Order: sequence, then structure tokens, then C-alpha cells
Amino acid sequence: MAGQDTPPPTNTAMKIPIIKKGKYDIWSMRMRQYICHTDHNLWDIIVNGDLEEEVALIGEQSSPPDPPAPKTTKQLTARRNQERVKSILLLAILDEYLLKFYNVPDAKSLWATIKSKFGGNEESKKMQKNVLKH
Repeated sequence: MAGQDTPPPTNTAMKIPIIKKGKYDIWSMRMRQYICHTDHNLWDIIVNGDLEEEVALIGEQSSPPDPPAPKTTKQLTARRNQERVKSILLLAILDEYLLKFYNVPDAKSLWATIKSKFGGNEESKKMQKNVLKH
């Protein structure tokens, strides 16, 4: 009867926050919380890029067709985590903007692209505050 001592499983699913125009700051805090709740290593991929993935040189070609296939389990895990984070970020974007972000190569640059599109810059934020005051 040892099975009766264990508590029933709980559902800890969180909803992915969807980004909206002008709400980047709140979205980024919620998205960080969501990603850290899912897997803390995934947030490190966004902040630092993927440090585990090794880049292989392919001769003297000017433009290789595809990145080389991963050979070690570390490289496989790195590529899987990169795709996982990228897909989470793409799920957080509304369909009308999705096409603009789909071809971004990795999660770190995708986060930067989302920030530039939805975050605005400091000058535009100051200008919006001044307009609201008047």
C-alpha cells in the first residue's frame, strides 16, 4: 500500500504569452518566466546563444547549402534545444506577424528581432509619453 502515500499528479501547464504591439516589456517578463518554468537551460540559449553547438568548416565554399549534421549527442541536444526555444518563441507571435519572423536562424537572434519589432526604442517611448501628457 505504499502507492497510497504519493500525492496525485498535478497539472502545471502554463499558457504561452502572446505578444502584442506596445506590450513588449510585460511579454518579455512573462515569456522568460514561461521558458524558465519549462526548462531553465532554454533561457540560457536565448541569452548566450547556443554554446554547445560546434560549427564545422566545410572546405572553401562561399555558401554551404545546410549546416552540417550533428555528430555527437551534445550537438544533437544543442540542436534540439535550439529548435525547441525557437518554436516556443514562434508560438508566441500572432499569425499576422509570423511570416516576418519565421526565417530567423536561431533563438537569440529571434528574440532580438522580436524586441526590435515590438519593443521600440527609448526615443519613441519618450515621445509617446510626451504625446500622452499633452
